[in-house]
Amino acid sequence: MEKLNSLLEKIKARNPDINQNILEAFKVCDRKFFVKEFPYIDEPIHIAHGQTISQPSTIARMIKLLCLKKGMDVLEVGTNTGYHAALIAYLVFPGKVTTTEIFPDLAEMARQNIKKLIEHLKKKSKIKAKRLSRIKVVVGDALDKNNEIWKEKYNRIYFTASVNKEQEKEVKAMAKKLLKEKGLLLYPTNELFMYGSLKLWKKNKELKLVLKEEGYAFVPLLRKEDLRHYY
Repeated sequence: MEKLNSLLEKIKARNPDINQNILEAFKVCDRKFFVKEFPYIDEPIHIAHGQTISQPSTIARMIKLLCLKKGMDVLEVGTNTGYHAALIAYLVFPGKVTTTEIFPDLAEMARQNIKKLIEHLKKKSKIKAKRLSRIKVVVGDALDKNNEIWKEKYNRIYFTASVNKEQEKEVKAMAKKLLKEKGLLLYPTNELFMYGSLKLWKKNKELKLVLKEEGYAFVPLLRKEDLRHYY
């Protein structure tokens, strides 16, 4: 608990205007269920296939920018370990989190991580455990319109992998199709040596850029044709 509290202090220091609900989510969704080694350092950690789990303070910043509310339905692109999806699910319940992952083994790992966290929480608080019950993990290429995520509408869409210039048009087209009115789209860009910015868009019939924040680095967004390099 001491190490977890230390992590929470680092998140607060790097996000001084963060609200208590977000901090509670980080406390409940203990990172040790999603990262085996050094779960309480505020740094990105490498996992399989060259992917990384983002540093908690960056995740906290993204969550704040999304302006989440209870009852919202959220789409995450890039499930990774399931950590980010769990945090979002805790905040939007009874809303639903749909998260899509291109690597089948990472998707399964995320399912198991979330399951273990829920089982742990049930021993302490069934109410808190229930708030993680509405997460659906989907395997597939998010920009492929045959992916089942395209069958629904969302209040929020966010990416945990960086979008290059060619992909950006597809991402915005996706948001125009799948975002509910007044919904938000958030994604990092890949502009120079994997560095870029966070871009936040709001849908009011059309998409409008409402924020661009420099200084972020994320792994690139992969497509189904990229998988041949990994398997």
